[in-house]
Amino acid sequence: MAKRKFSKNLLIVCEGTKTEPDYFRFIAEKISFPNEIWTNIEISDNKTIPNDIPIQAKTILRNPQKRQFVNLNTRKDYDRNILKELYIDIYGVSEGTSKYEEVSAVPLRYVAQAQLIEQRTQLYDDLWAVFDKNGHSYHDEAYQRAKLVVNNKIVNIGFSSRSFEQWILLHFERSKIAFTKTECKDRKGIPLGCNEVNGCKGSICLIGHIRKNTVLKNYAKSNKKNDLKGLMKILLSEVKLQSAFENSEWLRHKMQGELRKCGGRIYELNPYTDVDFLVRNLLAYEKQFIWADFDRIVKFEGLEIKLKKINTDFIEIEIIKSLPLKNFQFYFKSKQNHSKSFIETQIVENKINIVLIKDFLETDFCIEKGTKILMFEL
Repeated sequence: MAKRKFSKNLLIVCEGTKTEPDYFRFIAEKISFPNEIWTNIEISDNKTIPNDIPIQAKTILRNPQKRQFVNLNTRKDYDRNILKELYIDIYGVSEGTSKYEEVSAVPLRYVAQAQLIEQRTQLYDDLWAVFDKNGHSYHDEAYQRAKLVVNNKIVNIGFSSRSFEQWILLHFERSKIAFTKTECKDRKGIPLGCNEVNGCKGSICLIGHIRKNTVLKNYAKSNKKNDLKGLMKILLSEVKLQSAFENSEWLRHKMQGELRKCGGRIYELNPYTDVDFLVRNLLAYEKQFIWADFDRIVKFEGLEIKLKKINTDFIEIEIIKSLPLKNFQFYFKSKQNHSKSFIETQIVENKINIVLIKDFLETDFCIEKGTKILMFEL
């Protein structure tokens, strides 16, 4: 992860009040601030308001105080409705209440809240709203409203389907399973604790699948401090983090057909996540993973190629537009630990023949230049 030196403020409005805020706060405190990637990161939900609201003097806007991460519990009150308060604070009771009612539905309200906080503070360089599919309506309205410009910026959306746990799962496996529930519960709303022996055994719910098929046997939506520390140690390890970024790009690549069928409406997809764009921003993560298919022409950093899987013994790279290959690396990469087996390349009649390694099904074929990696699933 790169180390940047600049003063920047970022706002995240979360649907969740525990899992997502805890996750983003941990990254901020352990990575973003120590590496000077961000000066300040604020997280807001419907019960929490950033400490800069209301700002008493305009001079503070021009010279915002350099602060570290705001404790989520500092100004949390479960009897409050932050979005409604913001509208009334800006527009007065009558007009503010009317405007609030227009955007009060989930998830539209999270986008509106990010915009209102920025409108009130004029403080942030980057605005994010993070929410899930989870049976909500008004997704289209949320995406349309996010395009509105407030102080020369729009609201970026970190969306997951079925839920934020899809992003967690991608740290461990490539999965296109369309789970119908985030977590199975009884009639009283109490989680059934699905795992390899209980409940749906991971066949219906995301969390049950995570408990059954990964090392996170005790994963829960709400983690105690020590449990969170152990969870984040795993998720932020170099191997798991790279897997998550690779697999998120892989999932979006695989869902392109479904996305075209639904007219580009991301919120109709299951599974899906683009939370990795926000995480990449928080970490200043520089590697870029680009997935491609065999038997199709691919353009990559000036190269124009087509890969063919001839048989179980080797693949053929047809060079359509050539460049000197000395700046490119060709290798097989393990799906498990990302170890690389480099390949010597030799062009013969505009083609490169590459012999597949013994356990090729456990690897990806990669072409790398700088921070960009073109990937093919074998």
